Amino acid sequence: MSTEKNTPVESLEVWLTGKPYWEQYVWKINLEQVSLSAEDIERSYQYLLEHLGLISSPPETKPPISFKNGVVSIQETAISSSKIRIAEVKSFVDVNALSESCSVKFGPNLTLIYGGTGSGKSGVGRLLCNACFSRGEREILPNVRSASSSAPQAKATFVMVDSSGAPTEVEYLLGDNIDDLKRFSVFDSESVLIHLDQPNHVNFTPAQIKIFDKVADTISKLEIKLINEKNARKKANPFQSMFLDDSTSETAIFCKGITSDTKEDDLLEHANFDPKTNDAVMADLQKQIDGKRKLDIPKKKSQLTTERQNLAALKSTLQGVISRFTGVKMYEINQLVKDILEKKKIVEGLSIKSFDDGVLNTIGSPEWKSLISAAKALDKSEKEMNEGKEAAHCMLCHQKLTKEAKVLFQKYWQLLESKAESELSQLTLRQTAIIQDMAVVKTIFPKFLSTDAGVKELNNDDPKYLTELKIKFESLENVLDDWSSKIKTLQEVTQDNIPTVDIAKIETIIASKTTEESKLFDPTGDITKLTAQLNSLKHKKEATKVKDAALEYLAFLKWLFKANSVNFSSIKMAVTKKRTEAFLVGVAQNYKGVFNQELTNLDCDFNLVMITSGDQGNTVKEYRLDYAEEYNPSQILSEGEQNACSLADFLTEAQLDNNNCGIIFDDPVTSLDHQRKDKIAERFVKEANKRQVVILTHDIVFMSKLAKHADRNSVPIIAHWMKKIDGIPGCVEDNTSPKLTSLASLKNDSLEAVRNIENLNAKEQKNALGIAFDYLRSACEALIEEVMFAKTIERWNDKINVQNLGEVIYDEILALKIVDLHGRLSENILAHNRSGQMSENPPELNDLNAFRKEFDELEASLKKSRKIMIKLRETRKGEKATARAGW
Repeated sequence: MSTEKNTPVESLEVWLTGKPYWEQYVWKINLEQVSLSAEDIERSYQYLLEHLGLISSPPETKPPISFKNGVVSIQETAISSSKIRIAEVKSFVDVNALSESCSVKFGPNLTLIYGGTGSGKSGVGRLLCNACFSRGEREILPNVRSASSSAPQAKATFVMVDSSGAPTEVEYLLGDNIDDLKRFSVFDSESVLIHLDQPNHVNFTPAQIKIFDKVADTISKLEIKLINEKNARKKANPFQSMFLDDSTSETAIFCKGITSDTKEDDLLEHANFDPKTNDAVMADLQKQIDGKRKLDIPKKKSQLTTERQNLAALKSTLQGVISRFTGVKMYEINQLVKDILEKKKIVEGLSIKSFDDGVLNTIGSPEWKSLISAAKALDKSEKEMNEGKEAAHCMLCHQKLTKEAKVLFQKYWQLLESKAESELSQLTLRQTAIIQDMAVVKTIFPKFLSTDAGVKELNNDDPKYLTELKIKFESLENVLDDWSSKIKTLQEVTQDNIPTVDIAKIETIIASKTTEESKLFDPTGDITKLTAQLNSLKHKKEATKVKDAALEYLAFLKWLFKANSVNFSSIKMAVTKKRTEAFLVGVAQNYKGVFNQELTNLDCDFNLVMITSGDQGNTVKEYRLDYAEEYNPSQILSEGEQNACSLADFLTEAQLDNNNCGIIFDDPVTSLDHQRKDKIAERFVKEANKRQVVILTHDIVFMSKLAKHADRNSVPIIAHWMKKIDGIPGCVEDNTSPKLTSLASLKNDSLEAVRNIENLNAKEQKNALGIAFDYLRSACEALIEEVMFAKTIERWNDKINVQNLGEVIYDEILALKIVDLHGRLSENILAHNRSGQMSENPPELNDLNAFRKEFDELEASLKKSRKIMIKLRETRKGEKATARAGW
């Protein structure tokens, strides 16, 4: 991990010299006192009020403050002087599918909990993550297979032991924040990327940095006091709900816009309503307004417009009828009648009937007309071929044409060329259209009903004229009937009975109404001005009623303006910035040094750079690779490397946090190789000498490495096996685990098997002794693997530790002693069917103690020999290095 260069930082003494007195006082008392009293906070608050100009001076003389050589080094102390540990976690409720009888006991040093998939280990780990300190949040689900009427909430009981050994039960409910439990830190797979990629608050607070937190806390308390006083002094704006009718008056605008800059005299000018004089003025204004409103000129104008429209509509209707009886219309009708009569005469002269002489029955038929048409065409062709001469003979019978025959043929040709018949048809259609138009006019003929708007209006303006119109239109209706009848019978019409109707008088009436409307004066503008004057006095009257409240509100605004002149966010931000500077100078380098050492311990020095910043009174750290700062480390590092680096950061935090009492790991070596697992196991075991270490894992290789290093470093270890039994996870077998039996544990198990044997009956004593012999026999085998063969071959490991051959004991006598002892122990274990003689004389506790004494002497001899072998190996290494020195 690379380090950052130191930059010049303004000293705390100089920085504080530039602060106002109240801030200096806050720093002074926090530097001098472990904790502040209510009186200290109140005195600081008075100095703040003086600074803001809210009080003239504090109630007592201010002591002088100088920080020159006054900020001394602060000694590091733990938050809590007593160490505690977790002895047991039990009584799980609604924690995944864990049984409520689940109980996990923790040893004072190293505790290993082995569990396969689905054994309940993850449920325990998630609960610990929530109860203790961990990065990120962990969701805990209830047992989804068990029906529950109430909303589930995870909980458990922690058995805590203090430095005196006294146990205390702590009931934990999901979401609780229990200080003692937060003194234990948890690392799991969810923590990896949070430690590595995300910005994290530094969880521990060194003493030299804590002063900033104390000051920030004091400033927050002063801020709360000021907020509380703001709320206590708060005055409601009396103008908030006023002037709802009109807020455009000068008084309304002024009152709505009152701020802390408003002058009291200006407010009083708008709240100076005098009832003796102003009430009379208001009454006069209201009278004028009412009088002008009664004129209702807009309504009158609207009424005149409507009347004109109604009269115009009536005139249009009357004109539509009159236009049917003009001289032009009469001439048009008479000409039509004349044309029809003429065309009828022509058609009758050339009718088919005129050719009917009784000779042919088919005259007028289509075949007859076709024959005539063909004859005419043939006659035309013959004439053209005969140089224009008329044919003298019949083209069918070839008889010479008589004069009568030639006349007949000419009539045939005239019939074919005549258009009179079609023209008569067109004229008849025009006749029908005129008759229909007359019928339409009949339906819309004015009835002059009193309910008609135009008739009603005309009756109001000139009833005599209306009566004349009614009489004339009655006569005109008779003319309409007469014309309709004559047109039908093809008789000429006349204007003899048509009355003269003058509707121009209606236009004259319309014009008079237009003139009348133009002479009307709209008082809206006057009403608006008078209303504004009236509202101005009304608003002054309303403002005057709340004058006292308004003055109090204005005073509060001026006080609030001064109170708001202090920017607590800015002040706390400055403290945070200075805290970060102090952290960088006093802590960060130490943090980096410890972190670098942890990276080396775990064989994962990947040039990580720690970046620190401030965040609301806290210091935030995050990591970047110095060769790829634009990327998150997880984007570059492998999964195993990520895990190791995150573990290094976790261990660094635990070391530097003097209040930490224990660390807990849930499957911490996922995706790691054997070599790094070994280094991590060694590191965890060393940490177990300083604080409680608990490891939950499903990795049997990692467990064995932990056991190995615990044995080498004489670290007490307990191990449990968590299983799922009958579908229920969280079943814990205490003090046992797969393939974890070591020489030390087997010897201990042999002792435990006969503990309190005197309280057992004969059969139970026999079984206990048999088990004790069995454990001691197994210890002989472990003695061969761990001491004699120096773990060159480990039964759980798939590789041979060849380098350990240098420590192997080549002593035939000791080897034979092991064989002999192993054989004799085998005779006493329960696995063998004992002979009658042995059944009569079964082994006793004294026999077991004798075997144990013999085993201890043999173990001591082997360990002594191994120390010699280790020393010889180191000597050989030195000689080899010396021999190569001159190469």
